Amino acid sequence: MTGDGTVYTGTPGAAGVAVGRLHLLAPAAPGVDAPDVAGPDKLRAAFDAVAAGLRDRAAAIRAAAEGDGAARPGVGEAGQAADILEAVALIADDPDLRAAAAAECAAGERADRAVVEAAAQYAELLARLDDPTLAARAADVRLVGQRVVQELRGGARALPDGPVLLAAAELGADDLLDPQADVLGGVSSRGGPNAHVAIVARALGVPLLFGVDLPAADEGAEAVLDGGAGVLTVRPGAAVLAAALAAAESARQRRRRLAGQRDRPAVTADGQPVTLLVNVSTAADAEAGLAAGAAGAGLIRTELPFLQAARWPTRAEHVAALRPVLAALAGRTATVRVLDFAPDKLPPFLAAAALAHRGLQLLLAHPVAFADQLAAILDTGADTRLKIMVPMVASADELVRCRELLVEVAGEHGAGVPPLGAMIELPQAVRDIDAIAAAADFLSIGSNDLTAALLGLDRRDPALTPARAAEPPVLDAIARVVAAGARHGRDVSVCGDAAGDPAVVPALLAAGCRILSAAPTALDEVRAAVRDTTLTPSGHG
Repeated sequence: MTGDGTVYTGTPGAAGVAVGRLHLLAPAAPGVDAPDVAGPDKLRAAFDAVAAGLRDRAAAIRAAAEGDGAARPGVGEAGQAADILEAVALIADDPDLRAAAAAECAAGERADRAVVEAAAQYAELLARLDDPTLAARAADVRLVGQRVVQELRGGARALPDGPVLLAAAELGADDLLDPQADVLGGVSSRGGPNAHVAIVARALGVPLLFGVDLPAADEGAEAVLDGGAGVLTVRPGAAVLAAALAAAESARQRRRRLAGQRDRPAVTADGQPVTLLVNVSTAADAEAGLAAGAAGAGLIRTELPFLQAARWPTRAEHVAALRPVLAALAGRTATVRVLDFAPDKLPPFLAAAALAHRGLQLLLAHPVAFADQLAAILDTGADTRLKIMVPMVASADELVRCRELLVEVAGEHGAGVPPLGAMIELPQAVRDIDAIAAAADFLSIGSNDLTAALLGLDRRDPALTPARAAEPPVLDAIARVVAAGARHGRDVSVCGDAAGDPAVVPALLAAGCRILSAAPTALDEVRAAVRDTTLTPSGHG
């Protein structure tokens, strides 16, 4: 403790500076103020209430963003945040999780303990799978358990008035979105940058810090949170407080200034044009990206609506999910990525199959289901400049098999064959890049998985940040992909998080990248970074 306060350091989850009163969220500990045993109806009602509450909050966030231009989050951020809440609601609907808790209650266990233990067991099963992004799903399962226990105890907890910084052993995605509180930031002991709460924080533009466990004595204390620096200062001195308030105001002014420059072209200081695209999951994301100056969508995710599906989606179900997104992109580039199921985003019916296959391999092993999605994409994308992209391509042969199926489906439905592209996310794809480029119509670099693989990092490792894409092994691989694209006359884009990090953008441009696809909230900063970059006439720094 110094005159400038008590300083805690942790792992950055989302950048930004905020000042507020700390509120420590206590976990729902079994055995305190809960019914001894809940019958099946009461337990089911608690799970139903949690699922309904999450969906209601998601709907309210979307409605507020669309109805009030000053609301926070905005339309695009609302789409991303609401999607996450709806995904967590699907976990509360999960019949296996409910059945496990009910079985414990039937055996005489306390209701709250049964729920917490069932959630913990399911979270542990997820965490044991050797996939780098499973931590987020495990955290979501624990979150659902906590919310059900709160419901059994009589409903939601109360939050204090005024600007607050929430702190907990494990913050949930919905904590930052509480409509009854002015939440300016969060501190979580558990979790990391890939957790859903981190994704929500970045979408909202609020700071988040991981790896800090606060004592109860800090409840209600004024604090300064600098998410980018990974520092929390409790009971700050006057100088620290004044600097934080000035930094927060400066950031707000910068966001307003950059938003006012959206009509300026994305051209480097020495005249190199760059195409900016947007990564989307919903129609709201697409609308926000276009409003921010994107020329179209460089990545349209398609698996999120089907994470709790009991079987492969039908053509009609794909059409229903895709139609509003592609309608928002009429006349624009619309790059639809086919289903990218993986252990961290896996519907129940694929639990066994996914142990042997992932992404493209999984689709090729189920050609009828793959054909249904391709047909739906052709059905809904006619009014766009449609492209189809396949994830986790490891070889040119895989892409050839995809094209054969696409040509067959297009022929059956009397449709033209849109460009077919490959996501480059695997080291073996980089090694075979000339053959893949020859087989593809375009290439897109998935920087997240590629960076993790090349640097030997787990996707859950807090050290895996977008900035790591600027390290020599990754930039060398990116440059090789760009060069192969040039040799074969193929466009090459970057659609991973690195494309949305303004500090990495100059390195990507120097490696030859001229198409960047990022989240709607990142586009203003990416455009500014492009305009501030000077390249040599050859395009390499």
